[in-house]
Amino acid sequence: MVVGVSGWEVQLNPAPPGPDKLETGFHSQGSPVTTTDPTTTDTYRKIAARLIMLRPQIDLSKYFAGPNPNVRLYDEKPYIRRQLEKYGVAAATSTLDGVTFLPKDWEDLIKTLRIAKTSDGFDAFAEGKSPEKPSHWALDLSMAATIGKGFREIWRPKLSDRPLSTRDLPGRHGFGLGRGRGQWSDDYSAQFGKDPQPQDITSLHFAVAPDRVNVHIDETGFVFEGADGALTVGPNFGHHAVNELFWKSNPHLPRWAIDHIDLILPNSANDFSRFGVSVDLYQRKDLRVTVTGSCGIFGGFECSGTLSVSGTHDLLGSKPKGAR
Repeated sequence: MVVGVSGWEVQLNPAPPGPDKLETGFHSQGSPVTTTDPTTTDTYRKIAARLIMLRPQIDLSKYFAGPNPNVRLYDEKPYIRRQLEKYGVAAATSTLDGVTFLPKDWEDLIKTLRIAKTSDGFDAFAEGKSPEKPSHWALDLSMAATIGKGFREIWRPKLSDRPLSTRDLPGRHGFGLGRGRGQWSDDYSAQFGKDPQPQDITSLHFAVAPDRVNVHIDETGFVFEGADGALTVGPNFGHHAVNELFWKSNPHLPRWAIDHIDLILPNSANDFSRFGVSVDLYQRKDLRVTVTGSCGIFGGFECSGTLSVSGTHDLLGSKPKGAR
């Protein structure tokens, strides 16, 4: 068994708490408490930045109904519900859970998502159970846990503009003279390196309903468009179906297990080669401890365990402006 420990993320001069920060504390039950406008958080800004790249640009605030102190969305996490009561919009601690808001003109938002285009002029979203397009069983199944109407961002493969590498050629080890003869040297291959920018396969996912709207970013999108324009559900669908539909959406599981345990199945992030489980043992705004165990499905069933510790800490003891 291989055990690894990740290092600390050190923040030497953190910005003082201000209007651009989401200040979070924690109740004794472990749920975050927010004290700042959710629209100023990193989660909201990252999602908003992607939406303004569409045509027409989508401004979520246009659809905000405003705060509601009597909101009854008891299936939402407590800290999300408290934000909705105070602001009418809630930002989760990560883009994976995204932004939730109480909507007005939610039907108009659906119309906007249906006509939204990328900067290249292609459809931006695939709609689950679309009334205008043929049904796609896998896409519809992926929306099974979606509240209301679901829209997934369509991923389209793009060719890299990097030069070709000799390593791209199957069976080539040099000049075609065989292994050990005429080898290329990495020291002299500046024009043949790996692509420094791996393709972004993250995907926006909207859930639009009369009582709430959620938009978040899935780490591994799986709705692709082929060369013929037909929608295809990629191999990441299996990981999503088990982890998100079976595990995360199972009402019979304890809430702690749903929030802190992730199932690992073969997917693009692990080269479709591993399965296992990841558990957040401890989580707060400046510290996260995660243990992950996984096994390979190729080459002898090798297994490994990793203890990951990440967080931020002010080593220099800087103080907010105005503090003494």
